[in-house]
Amino acid sequence: MKLSLEKSSNMMGAVSLASPNRHTMSLMSDDLSRTIFEGDPTFTRIGLAVQRKTLDETRVDLTLNNMSRKKHNEELMSILLEEEVPGVENVLELFESFLQTFQSYGAEHQVFNQCAEYESKCGEQVTALHKLIQMAPQGHKKLAQAQELEQELRFERDTWRLVASLYQDRLNSELQDSEMESEEIWSGLDDATSEDDLVRQLYDKNAIIRQAQLVVDWLEQRAADVYHDSHYSQAEFYGDAVTGWENTLHSLISKKRGISTDNAEQNLVTQMDPDAPNREQSRRLHPLDKEDEMRLLRSVFARLRCGQMDEAQQLCFRAGQPFRAAILEGWKLFHDPNMKSRTDVANTKESPSGNPYRDIWKTMSWKECENVQLSVEERSILALLCGHLKALLPACPSWEDQLWAHLRAMIDHCVEKELRRCVNYKRQLQVLPDEYWNQQLTVESIFSTLAASREKTLVAEGRDQYRIIQRYLIMDDVDGLLEEMSSWLSKGDSWSVHLRPHMLRLMAHLSLFFRRIGRGSSDDLIGSILEAYVLQLVNLGRTDLAAVYVAQLPLPEDQIRLYAQCLVMVEDQQESCEDTERQRLLYLAHQVGLDVNAIAKQVVITLCNQGDNIQHTSDASLQVATSAEDERRIRSLSWLLMDPSMRSQLLIQANTLMRGYLLRRQIEAVKLTFKLIPPDTLKILSELWESRTGLTDLPTEVAAATREYLSIQAYIDALDAFQEWFTRFHHSKPKKTEASVQQQRGGASAQLSFTENLLKEQHLKQHQVEMLRWQAAVDSLTETAIDKLYNVLLFPDGGWMGDSVQFEDEDTPRQQQQQLLRQSCIPHAALLLCNVLTSTHRHSQCLELANVVASEQQSLYKVCSAEQLAQLTKQLRQAYVKLLDLGESP
Repeated sequence: MKLSLEKSSNMMGAVSLASPNRHTMSLMSDDLSRTIFEGDPTFTRIGLAVQRKTLDETRVDLTLNNMSRKKHNEELMSILLEEEVPGVENVLELFESFLQTFQSYGAEHQVFNQCAEYESKCGEQVTALHKLIQMAPQGHKKLAQAQELEQELRFERDTWRLVASLYQDRLNSELQDSEMESEEIWSGLDDATSEDDLVRQLYDKNAIIRQAQLVVDWLEQRAADVYHDSHYSQAEFYGDAVTGWENTLHSLISKKRGISTDNAEQNLVTQMDPDAPNREQSRRLHPLDKEDEMRLLRSVFARLRCGQMDEAQQLCFRAGQPFRAAILEGWKLFHDPNMKSRTDVANTKESPSGNPYRDIWKTMSWKECENVQLSVEERSILALLCGHLKALLPACPSWEDQLWAHLRAMIDHCVEKELRRCVNYKRQLQVLPDEYWNQQLTVESIFSTLAASREKTLVAEGRDQYRIIQRYLIMDDVDGLLEEMSSWLSKGDSWSVHLRPHMLRLMAHLSLFFRRIGRGSSDDLIGSILEAYVLQLVNLGRTDLAAVYVAQLPLPEDQIRLYAQCLVMVEDQQESCEDTERQRLLYLAHQVGLDVNAIAKQVVITLCNQGDNIQHTSDASLQVATSAEDERRIRSLSWLLMDPSMRSQLLIQANTLMRGYLLRRQIEAVKLTFKLIPPDTLKILSELWESRTGLTDLPTEVAAATREYLSIQAYIDALDAFQEWFTRFHHSKPKKTEASVQQQRGGASAQLSFTENLLKEQHLKQHQVEMLRWQAAVDSLTETAIDKLYNVLLFPDGGWMGDSVQFEDEDTPRQQQQQLLRQSCIPHAALLLCNVLTSTHRHSQCLELANVVASEQQSLYKVCSAEQLAQLTKQLRQAYVKLLDLGESP
């Protein structure tokens, strides 16, 4: 050390000791600079021979560039941040992307290409969101939601990466038995085979160890992604020299030369070997060196956490501490390729790799992990490499870090155990402590330990839905995962509160993935998850995507129910759904093989549902206005107009709707419904049935619907005819002029002039002509009203609203409604007809009406109540009296 100090002093020569961090890089070898630091983005060469710009000039250039870039970014963000949540619209494109991927990789052998594409799509959105967040002004109030969205997509991307890694291994592995005897594992291997080859054999044969290593690799890659995004553009060290503990060295040299030092440089170590700080416990390093060392150790551990051993060693070299890089070599397995049987003639020897005394290194590292004089960071690095779980955990704050630490310790224990059992070493190995062998870890016990942790933050992270999914994936508990995800759907008042859209997308596609590889045994659980995802798509306005996922349900009745529910939601979301939109949605369903006719029928049944108990208005003379909800129900019948083959269902559902409106006396609603039915419906029904079966008689249900439709048409025509007669008879009769009235009363026309008398005569003649015209119109309308009303009363084959055939169940809601309509509408038609006859003085025809009502053939009196019969009898009696007064024969 003395020689080292003297050499360093002589080399520094006249260099100013007041600035130990300046110009020392010029003493480095250019060759060393090129070999160690070439291509390292975190390293900057300082002290080169040629300085093109001064430091101040460089700072000015960087400042100007940064200001220009910042101004450009702020202008861009002023546009991007106009969204409610920045980036959310672009992220929603993932729903279309996932559907395209699902359809593009439909073959069974492409299932892992599908997973890779899912991961890639999520990764692209994560990158875009991360760039957006970096460009946004700091502290922007909307950034919090964008950051949450980025984190969520990171979880989804990492989950797909885990799925592909684990299940590709599980499906491709021919030997799944992790309990295979070690003698069988090592059978056929010579005692001289290297540790490295033996461990490779262990990984090939033992699925548990191999898959645990896959999870470790996944956790390290995940950490590397986060580390890259957060630290890659930042220098990890701010010193410009590669001499270890340079400030301490400078202080020792200054002290030797008798140069005064400040208080911070007092009580420093007296030697510069790596063990000096531990050996001279009463002394310390320079505070700046101590700070640099803590930064170095944290960075080295971060690189190791990312699985970047080479980068960690480069950091040690760059910091001037190559002994730490050498320490990181001690854990490597020994491999001597010269020990294998060779066939080459030259018989050349190759260099061995690894540490042949790894057991000694591991024992000493274990002891150092329990050395409280070392910092937590340094002990955690050694603990990671020697399998000391207790010393490693303090450096692992998150759930992922803890899982990674436990799995590393588990793998280290299993590998060490098998090596000591199967390798015939030529010497006695160092005995590891009992605490090491007592670390009996399994995947299940690791997760139990994490769940029972005293750290509330750790437990809360473990309850995150993405981490729960990852836990089930690692444990290969597919049925448990499906049950867990399905249970999330039933929590709370609304599934949308607990499950975010992207989480539902992950759940749905995971379920489809498991079913495709034959791991999902419960179709009900998968169906419930798919159903929730489909409803979420409709809520997001992406109904176009729903049909494909609905088609994945195993049962046709579930497909019909779910897609019909989607279409009902579309109707509810849009005030007026166009026919083109309805046609398109049904076409999408047809493209994926769904039963379009059954779906359209179910949509109409749902939308036209008027409740179990329809309120019946007994007073048939009332008319109730049509509400907006009634108009929506009527429009929903358009779903059955998309295909002529659905006309029978159109007729049945329209009849159901019109019966309810008639019972509530919503006559205008009945007319609107009737107008929606195409006039050629009955003709098309007959043609379709005849072309399909060759028969002319329609099936019973369709025939009954046709008869009911004609009954409603007859009643509506009768009401229209009566209303037209009533308006013309009571409100359109020409009124007499005042002159005509006086003339009829015999007023003194002699007092008027000739011109006035002539004008009065013309008015009287004009009134007479109008009366004749009015009377002719009334007579015509009267005949029409009488005929239309008799069409209701004398409706053939069972009467109005009566079936011509008998059904097995005679007490259905339809037949009950028909009976109620007969009891209200037939007496009402009779009273209207009686009103027309008495008003037009056709008293003899009133008696004919009495005979029709009393006839046993029609039995109309049976549907009339006592009050209705009394009212009708009263009017008929008055007509009979009038007829007697006129002297006519009844």
